[in-house]
Amino acid sequence: MIQRIQSIFLTLIAAAMIGFLFVNIWQKSAGTETVSLNCMKMIYVKDGNVVQENETFFLAIGAIIIFSTALVSLLSFKNRLRQLQLGLVISVLIAALLGGIIYYSFQGEKLIEGGAKGTFGPGLLIPALSLILNSLANRFIRKDEEMVRSADRMR
Repeated sequence: MIQRIQSIFLTLIAAAMIGFLFVNIWQKSAGTETVSLNCMKMIYVKDGNVVQENETFFLAIGAIIIFSTALVSLLSFKNRLRQLQLGLVISVLIAALLGGIIYYSFQGEKLIEGGAKGTFGPGLLIPALSLILNSLANRFIRKDEEMVRSADRMR
């Protein structure tokens, strides 16, 4: 049923991935140099001029794929085994998204030598939270499947 607790978790995952598209992921400043990363671009600014601009749209594509997969899983409430499989796919995709974020943040660290380390914004917390929500959704889907199997044994 669509009104189960795992549906709330899957809806929150989808909403979080949409929110991920609009937040800052990482930023580092040293003097007049600034590097900032969002899900579309990593921009290196020195003395108010854009020196380098790298495309990071793979992060946005990953977020959109996770959003779509969460919606498909949400609407597959009659087939709990498919939901579990999609939950595994979502976990792998979120892990890949986190890996991409770490990769681009290391690339940004190389652009500005010295100074303080870069700081992560809410763009790192959103996928981490989504990973936790996905594990909770999978747990409750598994519980529902076990409950249905035990009811079938009693008949």
